[in-house]
Amino acid sequence: MRARRRPVPGADAIMIGVAAALILWPALVNGYPLIFSDTGTYISQMMERHLGWDRPPFYSLLVLAAGLGRSLWPVIAGQGLLAAALIRATHRLLSPDAGTLDSALLLVILAAGSSLSWTAAQVMPDIFTPLMVLAFAILILAPQGAAGLIVPAMVIGLAILVHLSNMPIYAGLCLCVLPLRALRQRVRWRPLLLPFLLGLAGLTAVNAIARGRISPSPYGGTFLLARLIENGPARTTLAHDCPKAGWALCAYRGDLPRTADGFLWRADSPLYRAGGPRRLIDQTDAIVRRTIVEHPAAVLGAAIRDFGLQLVIFSPGSGLRPWYATAWQTIRRDLPQTAYAAYLASRQARGRMAVPPLLAAFVQALAVGGMGLTCGFALYAAAARRLRPEAASLGLFCWIVVLALAGNAAVTGALSGPHARYQSRMVWLTVLAGWLVLRQIQAGCRSRPTSNTT
Repeated sequence: MRARRRPVPGADAIMIGVAAALILWPALVNGYPLIFSDTGTYISQMMERHLGWDRPPFYSLLVLAAGLGRSLWPVIAGQGLLAAALIRATHRLLSPDAGTLDSALLLVILAAGSSLSWTAAQVMPDIFTPLMVLAFAILILAPQGAAGLIVPAMVIGLAILVHLSNMPIYAGLCLCVLPLRALRQRVRWRPLLLPFLLGLAGLTAVNAIARGRISPSPYGGTFLLARLIENGPARTTLAHDCPKAGWALCAYRGDLPRTADGFLWRADSPLYRAGGPRRLIDQTDAIVRRTIVEHPAAVLGAAIRDFGLQLVIFSPGSGLRPWYATAWQTIRRDLPQTAYAAYLASRQARGRMAVPPLLAAFVQALAVGGMGLTCGFALYAAAARRLRPEAASLGLFCWIVVLALAGNAAVTGALSGPHARYQSRMVWLTVLAGWLVLRQIQAGCRSRPTSNTT
């Protein structure tokens, strides 16, 4: 029997701090936190005191609270620390003998060879989706009566609040995993359901107060309509039912953009010329309902195609453009001059920030390998009759990762359309799971008795 290593006081905290800096290396190379087009909205919602129709305000509150409206560095610093801490907690849970140096090696691999760093270093709530999955796994797999479950539950609640896609992804995880877990031992329902209910209540309350609509996602139908327009069924509905239906979009049915992004974000889109998402939402929901009822096969077929495409589309560092017309202008307008000057000096603002092709190929290769190991061990664990407790827990973790990847692809691909950014935020979980599988196989080989022959 291998003796369990004694923890060194404070070693984990030091390692997590150093690992957070390693995770944020793209921002350090850039000279500024990475931004995306949506970053501008998250900054302006609090600084300019307005509530956008398409995003909840909670990540904006986090941006404001972390940087006090003066800097974006504290935001990504918090994201890096939270990622490192949850990865370490997951590693300790699934590999009880893993020491601080073991987790440090794992974090170095994730920082250098996965999409983790490119997601955590960006001022976007995307990092909270995979962290929600890790927090969910901790709540599911931790021993009964284990302390320290408050933080994972808080992470889940925060993840649901900061990004609308996380609520259906988390609900799907609960529906898929909890029955499997309940067959083996009692499930702690309260820490799993309470953050979901609090997140749902928070989103609904904000929309009821600020928008007068009692819904966690009052304008979600607009995104679905954009997807149905790009895929075609909604165009057929408008062509068939207009002008007798009286929808404002009927006047623009011959001028609809080819893509969902064009419909949602172009300033001259029929969506805004006809009145805007807020004024059109009742008509938007009606068009979506009519399309689903009249063309169910076409809608389902397009959703399945988008789901399959989203599963395999990913690349690190998606969206590293300067974003002149969106985030650039918000940084100039709402942040101090020193922060704006720092952004102007960054590689991204000068159009020189990109993922090297060899690194991108390496990251994608590791992700594909991790997917293979994760799916393979999940199937092996499901088929095996007897497994050691550590292997059984790892098998369930692999299933959680597989289900999370599928749920993420279904929600984002079907509603927003396949984009490399959506799956990139998640695929680093397969590198984590794949590494744990390799270590589990290695430990199993070491534990096999050897026979002596004479």
